[in-house]
Amino acid sequence: MSNLGASPDKDQLQAEIEQTRADLGETVQELAAKTDVKRRAKRTAADLSERAKQTATEVGAKAADAAGTAVETAKAQVVTLEDKVAEVRRDPDRRRLLTVIAVLATAVAIGGLVAAAIRRAQA
Repeated sequence: MSNLGASPDKDQLQAEIEQTRADLGETVQELAAKTDVKRRAKRTAADLSERAKQTATEVGAKAADAAGTAVETAKAQVVTLEDKVAEVRRDPDRRRLLTVIAVLATAVAIGGLVAAAIRRAQA
């Protein structure tokens, strides 16, 4: 929009006016966007929803890892216990000792029951 016969000061002034108008138009658009509460609320809700989904995914992955670790630990403990039981079964001295302990535990339990029955009968 330059005039051929215009002076350089006038052309420069016209360019500054056009630049100011463009800047003012951008500022008005930015202000309008800031005052559009509904759109900003939707955008914020969408951002929060996305963050919640990401957090849920991360928590789910961590829980799955923890569960997997717990299962693996339990399996390892079962194997260790099975190995110990097999070892005791193979060792006759340990088997005899465990048998004696089991018999003594049973005798103590029966003795306690008999004593309780006698006390009830005397009362």
